[in-house]
Amino acid sequence: PPAPIPLQQQHYHSPLEQRPKPKPKGPYIHPFAKALADRSIIKHGKDEQLLTQQIRIFTDRTRQWESKLSFRLRASDFTLRPQLDARDVEPSYYASFLTDDDPYPPFFDYKMAKSIRSYAPSTPMIQDWRLSRGLLIVSSPARRTNRRISREAAVLADLYAGLDEDDAKVQDLILGEMKGGGGGIVSNNNNGEGGGVAYPSSEMQVERAMGDASDLYVPLVGVRKAVCVRILNSFLDNKNRTAFTIWCFDIESGVEWYAPARYFSDFKDLRNALMRIDKAIGDIPFPSFSWSLGFPGISSEANESESTKQARRQQLENFLRNLFASVYRGRLNPYLAEVAVHLQTFIGCDTILTNGDTANLTLDNQVAINEITYGKRTPDSKSEQDSNARMHLKRSIQRYVYRLFLLPSVEKLVGHFVDTARQKVTSEASNFGPTKRQSVQFNVNKDVATADVEKIRDFIDQLQDLIIDGCHEDFMSISQRRDFANLVDDVDNSIRDELFREAVREQVELEVYVPLRSTISKYLVYAWFNEDMEMKHKMKALENKPQSFFRIPKEHRSRSDWSSVSKILKEGVGRSTLPCVKLRAIVDAAKEITHLDAEERSVFPEATFFDGKVVTKTKTLGADDFLPIFIFCFVQAKIERPQALCALLQTMCDPAKMNGETGYYLSSFHAAMTHIHEDLDLSEVNDELAIFLESS
Repeated sequence: PPAPIPLQQQHYHSPLEQRPKPKPKGPYIHPFAKALADRSIIKHGKDEQLLTQQIRIFTDRTRQWESKLSFRLRASDFTLRPQLDARDVEPSYYASFLTDDDPYPPFFDYKMAKSIRSYAPSTPMIQDWRLSRGLLIVSSPARRTNRRISREAAVLADLYAGLDEDDAKVQDLILGEMKGGGGGIVSNNNNGEGGGVAYPSSEMQVERAMGDASDLYVPLVGVRKAVCVRILNSFLDNKNRTAFTIWCFDIESGVEWYAPARYFSDFKDLRNALMRIDKAIGDIPFPSFSWSLGFPGISSEANESESTKQARRQQLENFLRNLFASVYRGRLNPYLAEVAVHLQTFIGCDTILTNGDTANLTLDNQVAINEITYGKRTPDSKSEQDSNARMHLKRSIQRYVYRLFLLPSVEKLVGHFVDTARQKVTSEASNFGPTKRQSVQFNVNKDVATADVEKIRDFIDQLQDLIIDGCHEDFMSISQRRDFANLVDDVDNSIRDELFREAVREQVELEVYVPLRSTISKYLVYAWFNEDMEMKHKMKALENKPQSFFRIPKEHRSRSDWSSVSKILKEGVGRSTLPCVKLRAIVDAAKEITHLDAEERSVFPEATFFDGKVVTKTKTLGADDFLPIFIFCFVQAKIERPQALCALLQTMCDPAKMNGETGYYLSSFHAAMTHIHEDLDLSEVNDELAIFLESS
């Protein structure tokens, strides 16, 4: 990557300082780096500084990407040059540059500072770097201008943490070299090229040319900013070729999908195509493949050992993940967007631009799962702005956390834990029993399985708390942007803190739970195999039963058979991947029962069912009426392996949510399943159905 802006800050004396300042205590250390060092994950000192540098690089790139939809690179070495968007500056700090008698500089557009961008940012606002180092200053005057540094470069040098290089180097980094004094800024490159517009904007015109005309602006419109990819498994097709199942999750849109089946040859073709664009991609580790494979009588993919297949899956997964991460931690170059287009096509997605440069994800004939699409109600006009602000803030925080997992120290920590958990299951696989499927399931002890899954949950809990402790200040800074002004919060910021926790939990599960999903399944699915087989038969016998069979009162029977509730359970609980998303779907389904009941009672005050008319508007849905409805919807959703699923959700649920709304409705989910499994006898089902038919 390009050389980062030095961390060592230089203080500039000013007559505006009101009292003596304490001496700086060293370079600024990010709180997340301190949190890692306090837990002995990294060492104090140089490791903290290095991690702070890495976060700084990610933030600078992201801030420019989200603000300008492009990177501004110095042509000579592709170094990222700072670009100012007044909306990224903390308001009080911004105001300190506008108190002198000089006219507002063109790069400080006051109207633009109050505008709302079409894309919610995921970086903290630029704050006074002196305050973070304990320097007591009433105002923050920028470095004084002189023959070697312009007004614009002076302001930017202060905003970007007080560059400690000499004025000429600061000028060159930010605007291009300056020559001569007075007002004009001209290029001083050897090619003799003139100055170009350094800060292009569709909303304002810069009368005087500034900057270096040889700067490169790399457009990134349509490039996905945070895509998680995992190769979950592999299988042999009808030609005995190994195909790989690639699972994808786009954090910007909250959509998950499976990419088209890919073979090793597809990965190899992708690598060769990208190396023709950027030779540096050849440095990313890629698995070797024996030249003899595929020749009849010599060797075949079908004859490879499981360990060999697993190693190749992991290498190919790391290759894909490194490619997606290169825009943040790789060396910048003009071909970033072209590489990204190839990658997005490979996993079966594309981007369609709409008004306001909003980039919408589209899939190439792939089935998508998205919380927004499987039955959530559209909020009313009063709460729509608040609902949108919450959604965008959650996704912004999640993109921030996504970048944390690109840090080498965090990546190493998670990778070591995932590998250890996988090896443990592999070593214990022989204890599961014979090779026959039914026999295997019976030999897994429920307590042992739950205890092992709890260890994974404990690691996720600890990682979640670590990120929240180390990044809460940045989260608050992001939430205080104008983009989220419509968020309705309470006095103690509990709503925001809950959003922070929810966003962090989801991203941690993406990074830890997803690669271990098959590992966890080996425990839970095997341990609850008998119970789930019994549930399968009982739910099959119940799926065509009417609402009256479940003793739902006449006044609360739905004309739609609660189809919207069943859809949420089927899509959100049955098909989604993450435990936290499944738990939210259970809560959404429970709330939909109340909403749908109230809606239908108001629209149809006298509902007509096949067993007679009933006046419904005088009855409200009570707690005793809720469970029969939930059981009915549970059956209609046809969720696979509900016993193992319930054990997963009870084990993986965030402990902070178990005593609240999530815990309450999860108990209702468990009660519905228990009623079907333990309290319902198939012979009784058939008898009651016969009685019902005779009476009707």
